[in-house]
Amino acid sequence: MNKNGLKSVFIMTCVGSVKAIRLRMASTTDVIDLNTPHEIVSLVGTLDSEGQHIHGSFSDRTGRVIGGHVMDDHPMTVFTTVEIVLAECENVTFTREMDPASGYPELVINKKTVDDK
Repeated sequence: MNKNGLKSVFIMTCVGSVKAIRLRMASTTDVIDLNTPHEIVSLVGTLDSEGQHIHGSFSDRTGRVIGGHVMDDHPMTVFTTVEIVLAECENVTFTREMDPASGYPELVINKKTVDDK
C-alpha cells in the first residue's frame, strides 16, 4: 500500500483459488487453517496504510463453503490463480481507530483535506 502511495482501497471483485488460508470466526479468537485447495467464492474488504479488514468465503472440492475474517498473520497462498480488482477512493482517507465497544480498530472514513497527500 505505502510503496504504491495507495491509502483508501477496497476490493471490487476477486476470483481464483487458494491452497492455504487462516480464518477467524465471529465472536471468538479461534482460527481455522485451510490447507487444501479452495475456490474463492467471495473476498471483500478495505485496505489502508494502517492495515486491512478482509472477509472471505471459500468452497472445498465438495462445494462446502466456509467463511470468516481473513487473518493477516498467516499468508493466503495462491493455488492456481487469483484475479483481484482493487479500487482507490481518491477523495477520502481510510484510517483505523480503536472502538472500545468492539475492542477492535474500526474503519473511519474522512474527506481528504489539502494536507492529505
